Amino acid sequence: MALMRSARRLAAQAPKVVEQQSYPLVYGSVEETVMSPYKGGPVYLWLRSSIIWTRRVLGRHWIRWLERNWDYQKMCMMGMPEMHIDPRKNRWRYLIDTGYYGGMLDKVHEDFWRYIMVYPAAAFCVYSIWYKMKENDKHNFMAKWRVPKEEE
Repeated sequence: MALMRSARRLAAQAPKVVEQQSYPLVYGSVEETVMSPYKGGPVYLWLRSSIIWTRRVLGRHWIRWLERNWDYQKMCMMGMPEMHIDPRKNRWRYLIDTGYYGGMLDKVHEDFWRYIMVYPAAAFCVYSIWYKMKENDKHNFMAKWRVPKEEE
């Protein structure tokens, strides 16, 4: 009976008390030197100022340059009056022939294509469609249902 009392039957060992750990866990220590980027040190301040300068100069200035110089809408509307915030003051835009913004030759070019070249362009389009239909035998699509004359 005494043998049974000294032997533990349910657990291999007695439960250990686990010490509470404090976070964040520090695995060793680093000595702060002049070259380590601790907050307020010269390396930290250099990194911080370099990153801020890069964001400002290389990030902001070249994007502004692209917006101001490669803006296609601004270039194609050169000489066009700006839109007014009051819509009643923009009504004059609908009464102006926009071909005159580019001058006399712009208007002549526009009228040439609108009134003269539209007929040859339409004729060429119809001819191209007809030619491709003949070439691909699309005009003869009912031939397979046609009854030969000797069978009639």
